[in-house]
Amino acid sequence: MRILWVSLFLFTIYNCHAQEQKDMRSLKEVIPFFENQYDVNFSYADSLILDKRVESDIQKNQSVADVLSHLERETGLRFEFIREGYIVIRPFRAIDKIDVCGYVYSKNNLPLAGAAVVSGDSTLGFVTDSLGYFFIKDIVYNTMLNIQHLGYSQEEVKASDLFLRECPIHFLEDSVYSLSQVTISDYLTAGISKRNLVIEILPNQLKLLPGLIEPDILLSIQQSPGVNSPYETASGIFVRGGTPDLNLVTWNGIKTYSQGHFFGMISSFNPYITEKITFIKSGTSARYGDRVSAVIDIKSNDEVADRTSGGAGVNLIYGEANIEIPVVSRVLSMQVAGRRSFNDYISTPTYNRYSDRVFQNTKIAETLHSGNQQTDNDFFFTDYTTKIIYQPDVRNRFMFNSLYNKNDLDFANSDQDQRLNDILKTENEGYGLSWEQENSDRKIQMGAESYLTRYLFNYEFRNTQNDTTEVASKQNFVMDYGVNLHSKFALTRKSSLLLGYQFSNNQINYSFTNTTPSYSLILDDGDLKMQTHSAYSEIELDTRLTRIVAGLRYNRYAEFGRSYLEPRLSVQHAISEHLKVNASVEFRSQAVSQIQESVVSDLSLENQLWTLSSDGKFPIIRSNQLTLGFSYAAGTWLIDLDTYLKNIQGITTRTFGFLNPVDNEYRIGESDIKGVDFFIKKTAGSYKTWLGYSYLFTENMFLGLNENESFPGNWNIEHTIKWSHFYKLKNLHLSIGWQWHTGKAFTEVMAIPNTSGPVTIQFDGINEANLPVYHRLDVSALYEFHPKNNTRIRYRTGLSIFNIYNRKNLINREFRTTPSLQNELIDTRVVALGFTPNIVFRVFW
Repeated sequence: MRILWVSLFLFTIYNCHAQEQKDMRSLKEVIPFFENQYDVNFSYADSLILDKRVESDIQKNQSVADVLSHLERETGLRFEFIREGYIVIRPFRAIDKIDVCGYVYSKNNLPLAGAAVVSGDSTLGFVTDSLGYFFIKDIVYNTMLNIQHLGYSQEEVKASDLFLRECPIHFLEDSVYSLSQVTISDYLTAGISKRNLVIEILPNQLKLLPGLIEPDILLSIQQSPGVNSPYETASGIFVRGGTPDLNLVTWNGIKTYSQGHFFGMISSFNPYITEKITFIKSGTSARYGDRVSAVIDIKSNDEVADRTSGGAGVNLIYGEANIEIPVVSRVLSMQVAGRRSFNDYISTPTYNRYSDRVFQNTKIAETLHSGNQQTDNDFFFTDYTTKIIYQPDVRNRFMFNSLYNKNDLDFANSDQDQRLNDILKTENEGYGLSWEQENSDRKIQMGAESYLTRYLFNYEFRNTQNDTTEVASKQNFVMDYGVNLHSKFALTRKSSLLLGYQFSNNQINYSFTNTTPSYSLILDDGDLKMQTHSAYSEIELDTRLTRIVAGLRYNRYAEFGRSYLEPRLSVQHAISEHLKVNASVEFRSQAVSQIQESVVSDLSLENQLWTLSSDGKFPIIRSNQLTLGFSYAAGTWLIDLDTYLKNIQGITTRTFGFLNPVDNEYRIGESDIKGVDFFIKKTAGSYKTWLGYSYLFTENMFLGLNENESFPGNWNIEHTIKWSHFYKLKNLHLSIGWQWHTGKAFTEVMAIPNTSGPVTIQFDGINEANLPVYHRLDVSALYEFHPKNNTRIRYRTGLSIFNIYNRKNLINREFRTTPSLQNELIDTRVVALGFTPNIVFRVFW
């Protein structure tokens, strides 16, 4: 009898297994059956459906729409009618809409009624019923959903993960955050969020910031606590005491060496084709190298377009247009964008304000206002980008990116006997090719990137007299190319491992020459090369209460024959549902930096030249940073506090931009920085207000200078306050913001008259004086609307006013002496941008 029962049991198992095998068949095998039964034709790539299996027992009374919906849930592929009777099988795209469902349970396997399932932008949601069930119709495929319930941790899930044959069950932990999923949406305003220690900016969602008429990428970053721009420029970003050349700025993996138009006043990155900006000022991942301060990682959209879209607009400084075109449906698409200033054709009040700010204290301003000579100031800037996306299947994606920006100035003044020309051109172009792959269960992600960057700075001063021309020139050229290989493995549901290798080859040369018809004199030149090999690994672990990211980066500078290990560690711990503490420590190094070639550095238009580290001249720059802080988020309140200590070694009186008023000797030193960043935000319906405060103190110490005693840094601004407000009334967006900070440090210089000879120049303590307090008020307004007969087209018009009460802010003060025997002292002062209005009109389609 026992043998009989065992035989019956085994026979039942065999039949069940056989039935399962019979019901699940290859999609390619059953497609002819569907085509015959429903009189349709399928179009697909064989590789796409090769491993897909489906149930074949489709009921005869089912409609073709129901069958296709069933197949989509089983295969994870899109079945789309392209015309009557013809269906294409393709991967899902980001903009596809699907119906999703699921259940929400507690860890003890009980359904949770009243749980909220809300999209990341809070535009739609659903509440679970008594069975914990929810259903959402027509949701965008790549939407992130937050599952929340009072007394339970928040769970984040992709809508695509809910698109399955059977509605999945999601279990919520009791009263504890899953820290890796904690995202503070609308950190500053809509389009700016904070995920762990990283700030993410989405320009397409960024509606309005005070004083900004366009969503300028670099100016948006400056809204964050701990970020200053002492000279009130877009590209002059000083993060926690670090200079702009210490920031790593990339565009789709391409390193950039110039980020500003109009001599830094405007960002050179087009915001309307930018998908996301990742801004990191602490807790830097081991994947990022080459710089020792902040990371600004800019990405454009990487999804293949399935329809033509774009936009065009104009403000009082430049015009812009962009378009995205599907070349091969679902497989290949292209993006093209461009901007150009039009001031060389039309001079607007806004351009004139910018021009007065940029050209002040230069011979351009002096000559234009003298009225004694004929002048011609020809200036414009332009940039354009292209992107090609090729996705042959659901797992692989290939992308080609290119960017180019240019600033071109030709200033001429002449009289009857002489013509003087100042010609200044800067160009930054880059090219990148990348590949990404993700396996079907998303446990392994691999990628490879290559890039080539070229930067050119070319200045010429031409003096033509009696048909004889003398040319004084300075040039700076950068050629940088490299590769990046990386893989990420999901070890468990709560841990992952990142491995990578990077190689870069950097060549930089510069020259200063004087040329006449009879001779050519090389004043100084250099041709430097550096190969860098880097390997890195990083492990991420997320427990119920604590998230830990530990990484290690190894840099080998071949020409130096030196290697550096750079450990990185970031820890976040949840004390309660609303309060979490964080800490990070990181070590970093870089071999490229900028030097100031002119004594009067900030008064000329461009005098920052790139150079490489070399033995006996410019050492490798190294930094370490330690941070400790906390975040509190509950209801409509958000509070953020960060404290930090930072040390930068290997700086020089030229690389760190220190203008030595006492002597011109070359010196090596270090900088110690300490600071506090505080941020508080309150939301009340359509109104938001946020206040940021930063304390920063920087001390420099150079051997042999100031009796080897430390002194404040050149850009030391101790106290900064940024207070902003935002209000939305239907389609009208309003913003107002006030900025205040203490004056920048500088060295006071006095001229003491001497009746028996030249004046005596007397210096006070280095950087012991401060400029007057800086403050300004900015306002912005935007209005968006659709034409009644076409909802695909959207219009935007707006007005901004920068420095509405026209405060005359002094942002720099420098001294120089004349080369004459009288030795006169010249006190040059730089005033910030005054009252500056701007308007914009754009169309999106």
